[in-house]
Amino acid sequence: MPLDLANNAVVSWIGVVLQLVGSLLCLGLGLVLLRSLSGRRWMTCWVAAFGAISLAVAALLIRYYLLPLLPIESFQRYETRLVSGLYALYMGGKVGFFLCLLMGTWLFVTRKPLSRNRVATALGMVGVVVLAVYLVPTNLDPLMAVQALIAVPMLVACALLLYRLPPERRTRGSRLLAGVFVALAALWLLYVPGFLRVGAETTSALGGLLKVLTFHNSYVDVLFEFLLGFAMILAVLDDVFLEADEARAARLAEVRASEARLAQIIRAASEGIMLLDSSRRIVHCNPAALEILGCGEIDVRGESFDRFVTTGTPDDLWSSAGEKVQRTATTPPGGHELRGRRCDGTEFPMEVSLRSIGEAAPGGFVLILRDRTDRVLFEEERERARAQLAQTARLETIGRMVSGVAHELNNPLTAILAFGQDLLSQSRNEADTEALTTIVQQSQRCRAIVVDLLTFARTKRDDRELLSLFTIVRRVVPAVEHSAAARGIRLEVQVAEDLPRLEASPSGMEQVLTNLVVNAIQAVGQGGRITIRAKVTTTFLALIVEDDGPGIPAEVMPRLFEPFFTTKAPGEGTGLGLSVSHAIVEQHGGTLEAENRNPGGLGARFTVRLPYLDRRSAPRQAPELSQVAATPLPMGPHATRRVLVVDDEGPIRVAIRRFLEQRGWIVEEARDGLEALGLLGLDQEGRHRADVYDAIITDLKMPGLSGIELHDRLAAVSPESVARLVMITGDTASPDAAAFLGRLRQPLVQKPFDMRALADLLDRIVPVTAASGPPAP
Repeated sequence: MPLDLANNAVVSWIGVVLQLVGSLLCLGLGLVLLRSLSGRRWMTCWVAAFGAISLAVAALLIRYYLLPLLPIESFQRYETRLVSGLYALYMGGKVGFFLCLLMGTWLFVTRKPLSRNRVATALGMVGVVVLAVYLVPTNLDPLMAVQALIAVPMLVACALLLYRLPPERRTRGSRLLAGVFVALAALWLLYVPGFLRVGAETTSALGGLLKVLTFHNSYVDVLFEFLLGFAMILAVLDDVFLEADEARAARLAEVRASEARLAQIIRAASEGIMLLDSSRRIVHCNPAALEILGCGEIDVRGESFDRFVTTGTPDDLWSSAGEKVQRTATTPPGGHELRGRRCDGTEFPMEVSLRSIGEAAPGGFVLILRDRTDRVLFEEERERARAQLAQTARLETIGRMVSGVAHELNNPLTAILAFGQDLLSQSRNEADTEALTTIVQQSQRCRAIVVDLLTFARTKRDDRELLSLFTIVRRVVPAVEHSAAARGIRLEVQVAEDLPRLEASPSGMEQVLTNLVVNAIQAVGQGGRITIRAKVTTTFLALIVEDDGPGIPAEVMPRLFEPFFTTKAPGEGTGLGLSVSHAIVEQHGGTLEAENRNPGGLGARFTVRLPYLDRRSAPRQAPELSQVAATPLPMGPHATRRVLVVDDEGPIRVAIRRFLEQRGWIVEEARDGLEALGLLGLDQEGRHRADVYDAIITDLKMPGLSGIELHDRLAAVSPESVARLVMITGDTASPDAAAFLGRLRQPLVQKPFDMRALADLLDRIVPVTAASGPPAP
């Protein structure tokens, strides 16, 4: 071999080896950086590019410098395919190098993941190139020219992607990397004519330059590989620093936003918040604290907090500032109740909660200030309402007792008055007349007293109005929430706003619900649950108060609504709450029932059933007894008239019979409603005999069949006979009686009554005729 050719071979061999070493160095450095910069996929692609170029240069080194050293005679028949395979491997590595550069740059710029289709396309391109080179054997120089057709567009595309980066992401490294891509594209443009004319003789300076460039291309390539690696490292480091700056700026912005939110929360807080220094001087106040103290910020800043306390702050206030309170659901809000002084000198009750700042010696204090003026007024109002409620409960119970006593007196008073008037009408001497007159007068006096007692006991209806059960619940719940919270009891309300409306007394309904909830609070104990809910049936609206307490014992259930009956310890209850509630509900035409929620007795349930509209509020036109008695009746002959008297009190029946028989009536008696049904022919199928009687007098309440049922049975078969019906009663306050009276259109006579007024009323119902004789005196 000539000396110059040998020297050229050594230079080329050193260049290829140097290029392989440089590629491997860049690959190793990239792998080291990749471990520290995980998560950056573009770095992975760029490192893969140096791996591909290392593979290509290794294939070239084997082809030209290691393959000739092998015993070719033994591989002679495989030499062509072996050379084609090495060329194909070299070409695939170079194409992979450019593709990895392009994919890495695209990832670096767009920050979007590569789709599977794009990766598959790149691998397919490499495979096509490898297969084509393997099947079509050629020399290295034409392959270098073909590489330029692939390298130049990809390198230009990389440079354009980097130039399209937004201004805030353009760094020194990205600009340097774009310049290296442009320089590589220009280099490969020079490689094309250089490798196509590598064997031709040239005399021009440009031709000589291209010949030298192509001959030393390995040295040029390794230089550009180092430039490319340095630019990539610089671009990645600049990107890391940029992300760190952005993250730091984001954190600072988040801190500023958090501080702004905190300041906004403090300003918007309804409770006063103060920041004190270690000397207890005010450093900062929110608007709520300034409003509570009635001061401006200039007036309080730097002032000692003790200035705004009338009696001086207690020692335990500051000593407890550093204590850590373990709060639970039942722990009430901590605080110290003090007497405060506003800037204008007025005093007010306030509550202060305090926490120290700092671990060892307090560096300051955070103070929460609350104005307790409204709360104190509310507590005083609640105490007054509670006292008034207790007084009302006592009066309700007394009223029920008075009403019961008055009703029991009605029947004997009626008999006494009737017999006295009867005997007085038959008196024959002055002494008997005087005695009987005294009996009648005192009986009438007792009757007036009974009427007054019933008037006192009867529930007022003037305050009834159309109201919503939701409104009642909304008024009562806030008043009992404090008591429930103090015991750790959860109060759940499940009452809808669109429930049917009631005609009821607002104060009465509030009293009923308050009594039931307070009774449940006292029964449940610590940490229980009370539920207030409502449901609608076809005729009633049900209000339900239930708890998860111990339930109602079986021996207590029968006496639960008795006045003055209580299972509480002395001094804890009067035994009036449930009895008064029961009376109020009955007076509204409803019912109050108690039961245990579970068979084992755990949990109690109280159900109040109320009609949608109280029928007793309907106007009823009933003739007043005094008006009937005052109406003059014609006196003259009259025909015999027949009347049926139905009453379970024998003396009353006898008195009515004696008095009416003297006035010419034929009187028949029935001891109760069942006997009256037999006399009227209503106890069996067939024609009734109600028209036999010109008038029927019946008591309202009787054992067995009541006057109400007798009225309804008679109205069903003989409506015309109902017009001759006179109702007498001593009870108009019970729910069933009041409901019946609301629909009654017949005369009503209340016991005790004057017999002459009753007789005059009957004369109105059954007028005397001209053929009749004069009534008895």
